[in-house]
Amino acid sequence: MHNRMLEIRLFHQYMTSTCQTLSQDGLSAYHMSITIPRMATSYPYLLDCILALSALHLATIEEDNRLLWLDAAVRYQSSACSGMSKILPDISPQHYEPAFVCSVLIFLFATGFPGMSPNSNRPSDPLSEVLEGRSLIAGSAMLFTRFYEIGVHAELNGWLCPPDTEENLAHKEENRSIMRSLENVRIIIEANQSPQKELYKDMWQLLHHAVQPWPKLGPQGGVFAWPFFVPEECISLLQGGDWVARIIFLHYSVSMRLMCHRWYVRDRGRRMVLATLEPLKEIPPEWTETISWMKEALGIDT
Repeated sequence: MHNRMLEIRLFHQYMTSTCQTLSQDGLSAYHMSITIPRMATSYPYLLDCILALSALHLATIEEDNRLLWLDAAVRYQSSACSGMSKILPDISPQHYEPAFVCSVLIFLFATGFPGMSPNSNRPSDPLSEVLEGRSLIAGSAMLFTRFYEIGVHAELNGWLCPPDTEENLAHKEENRSIMRSLENVRIIIEANQSPQKELYKDMWQLLHHAVQPWPKLGPQGGVFAWPFFVPEECISLLQGGDWVARIIFLHYSVSMRLMCHRWYVRDRGRRMVLATLEPLKEIPPEWTETISWMKEALGIDT
């Protein structure tokens, strides 16, 4: 009885609140509130995913019950992942769409959970978080391709809205400041003579295209989706501690501030900057001013 009441509460939370917050982010409100809940009644792993995300959302709303909701969120997320793992090896066409939705919701959960967990004050490895997200979204892309091949009669046809969805306008000046700093980085990259110069330019260009259309999401999902388009060679530079790549990555982290109104993003950008800078013993002179700007922009004590 306790589990039944809990699941009713979580499903009610999704239908009345959580789905609305997601439909503001470039996803069809009709599909989020009608198609996907109906689909979840036939696919238990998708239902578990909805319950997990709703519990995580409640953890941001009911601070007094935060640990209770986080516990429920983790349990249902674990169940969703377990269910997905059983159908993926030999996935059949009927599972393409529910598995795609489930993978997207799992990604959103993985984005939001680190900032809400009891250990959120401990800096984690921001690059590892991004790589985990790349892995999850790669699975989503594969499933999207599969169900798109089904044709226009697929249930999720039209789920992804046109790329002119607007973001919150509260951070207009912050956006301008980020663009100015990115331009300074471009000038330094142009003067760079290292063999990695073209990789730096590619990495910078992708981030510029992600930030520049704001407050619109842009054709590739805006800042939120930037890591998924970065070439593997650039990721290798980041893993190797390359400073130019690191500076561009830090600008991405600062840019996440533009989406802090999303409950599953919140202070993610600030945490990523802190976790990146904390282990560094010294900063190259050419980047001192840039790092100081980042700290000031995010309210980080120097």
